[in-house]
Amino acid sequence: MRENVKEIENVFQSHGFSIDSIIQNVMKKFKFRSLCHQVGFKKQQGYSVTDIMTLLLLFPLMLVNSVNALYKSSYHNMTGIKKDAFYRLKNNERMPWRNLLLNIAKQFQKLVNPNKEVAEKAAFILDDTIDIRTGRKIEKVSFVHDHVAGRKKSTLGFKNLTLGLFDGTSFTPLDFSLHAEKALKQKHRKEQYNKKRNVGANGAKRKKECDVDKITNALTMLKRAVKHGFQANYVLVDSWFSSKGFISTVRGIKGGALHVICAMKKDFRKYDYNGKEMNAKQLLKTLQTEGKEKRCRKRNTRYFEVTVKYTGINETVKLYFCRFPYQKKWKLFLSTDESLTFLEMLEVYSVRWTIEVFFKETKQLLRLGKCQSQNFDAQIAHVTTTYILYTFLAYFRRMNDYETLGGLFEEIKDEMVEKNVAERLWNLFEELLDVVIAAMAESGTVDIRAFKTSPEYAHIKELFECSFLGNQLFDGDKAA
Repeated sequence: MRENVKEIENVFQSHGFSIDSIIQNVMKKFKFRSLCHQVGFKKQQGYSVTDIMTLLLLFPLMLVNSVNALYKSSYHNMTGIKKDAFYRLKNNERMPWRNLLLNIAKQFQKLVNPNKEVAEKAAFILDDTIDIRTGRKIEKVSFVHDHVAGRKKSTLGFKNLTLGLFDGTSFTPLDFSLHAEKALKQKHRKEQYNKKRNVGANGAKRKKECDVDKITNALTMLKRAVKHGFQANYVLVDSWFSSKGFISTVRGIKGGALHVICAMKKDFRKYDYNGKEMNAKQLLKTLQTEGKEKRCRKRNTRYFEVTVKYTGINETVKLYFCRFPYQKKWKLFLSTDESLTFLEMLEVYSVRWTIEVFFKETKQLLRLGKCQSQNFDAQIAHVTTTYILYTFLAYFRRMNDYETLGGLFEEIKDEMVEKNVAERLWNLFEELLDVVIAAMAESGTVDIRAFKTSPEYAHIKELFECSFLGNQLFDGDKAA
């Protein structure tokens, strides 16, 4: 009868019931359980912290926005973990979420770049995005400027400042901080959730960052990433970060190993050109008068490039004025790497677009910003788990040549959601029944109760239980 049991194994294999592609294989590759313990995540009153984390990571794939939504969904029976265990983890001010994200990113680099090679276009990328919220009682929530909607438009939520690394192939998030801007009215501030935290707790430090300016936080995150061993050639930012202090500080990191490429505003800032100080508009007019305009055929772009002294920085920089097709206004870019031609600078700076794609995909696919918990610690936990899931998906996509994260997400979502548990088990049961009846007929077994005590039945039961989603997720160390 052992051959018939093998047939049953083939049934399971042919159905592809396992979601080990993301849960078992990827988390095992990242040594997720070990990483959680190394950074200081501790057991939550009898439940494995990695089991709770695994479910938190899967919320977007299950299409649920909250812990409460999980227990109202068709997945509510997949685990014995109670709601309170999730809330204790998310609201715990001592949890080292930042260290966990950094270590996940480190593990990603070890897996995809074991030789620690630095790609020519490898770059740290800094940018912010709006995390919209709807509840005014959320701790530290405020009105933040929405530059997309207009100069005077503000939205309730946080400004999420994120640092990521483009390693030449993939973008991975390394760090982030949530920021408040325009405070609510006094009567609404009194209604906001306010939690007392130990001054040295991780949660207290993250909350304090809310009121620190973004450039200071950006530089702190960048220095922290370099200290953790992440390597790149460039730091890419938009014009908001292009202050003298930011550029000079970045150039001072690791003895000038990092170059800055950024967009610049054509404002009052002075540049020294041939011994004369002039602002961007005056400099552009001078270059036009001197007839130094060039043309980039590949980009169909007219441009000027000039080496100047940027007043307040103890080194020369290269400026690039360019006008793209069908645009009337000239754009201005700055690079501290004077060796770059206009085309080379543009190709490196275009890498900055990967963080915009990252924000779009995490919001549309992974539900970034959907957490409505009033506790600020839970907000940090939400963003961190979203970024970790993105890193796992990015690794799986890179190893399996998926063209887009959206395509990968749809495939996993289909596996977990659209084929519901009842339908999958019924299809499987029909095939198993055929195999069992054939096995019983061949062995001459008539008594069903006798068959249930046989080793064959025990083996069949074990195979069947292995197909359950909950068992696949929480199968001890195998799951992570």
